[in-house]
Amino acid sequence: ITQDNLGIKERRIWGNEPYTDDSDLVAIAVHSGIITPTAEAPKFSVLVMIMRILEGQSVYTSSMRNSLKSRSLTGYEHKGLSMRLEGSAICKTTEDEAKLTHVVLRPVRLERYSIKSHNAFSEARVIFSLSNEPAFKYSLSVVADRSPDAKYWTSVRLQTQSMYVETRDRKRYELSLENHVQGQSATYRFVECLKPRTTSKAVIQEAGVPLPEADSTVVEKGLLWNQIEWGVSSVRIRGNVYKLVCLFFLPNSSPASTGKE
Repeated sequence: ITQDNLGIKERRIWGNEPYTDDSDLVAIAVHSGIITPTAEAPKFSVLVMIMRILEGQSVYTSSMRNSLKSRSLTGYEHKGLSMRLEGSAICKTTEDEAKLTHVVLRPVRLERYSIKSHNAFSEARVIFSLSNEPAFKYSLSVVADRSPDAKYWTSVRLQTQSMYVETRDRKRYELSLENHVQGQSATYRFVECLKPRTTSKAVIQEAGVPLPEADSTVVEKGLLWNQIEWGVSSVRIRGNVYKLVCLFFLPNSSPASTGKE
């Protein structure tokens, strides 16, 4: 990874988030600002990049970023798929490399990830939800599977908890595990919660978590985990984008009994 890399010198990069699927990864790393090429090899042992594969685009626009200009292209000229950089990790020592059990998903513009053991919520900010209760301000770091401890991974937490997200248009949605059979891919459901301003966490738990049909409207069912695309300020689910404000988790529970003994 130096200034003499052919991917950089020959500008083998087309588009600007997303890029064509045949763009050079080193050129993408430079264009995105992850690395700055020099005459000598960089002083790190491993660079890991997470690329999300997307459908082919109709147009790939040229862009000058970090002293590298990408090329433009039309979908007619490129019949393949496209890809978008979603995260990266740099290992500067062999100890860092040994600790890298997974790579953090994060906005590219944030500071480079420092590999260390920590709770996934150590950087979270707390704000108030629609029902005027504490909730995590949404950020990619809150939902990213960034902790070495699997119990903090969002996909693992959803086995025993449900996630509630609130959007800029003042709506609340519940994301919960729908089906998980050994040896098969887990599926999830995404529902809109009714009357979020008057429905506190206690009321939700009394109704039952995940919410019953009487307290929710199903938006999506049978979701695979890779169909839930977390972004910097939003989540995309089967092509629909929800701009997020905050989120919180509640443990799964049965409806509270209202009958008298």
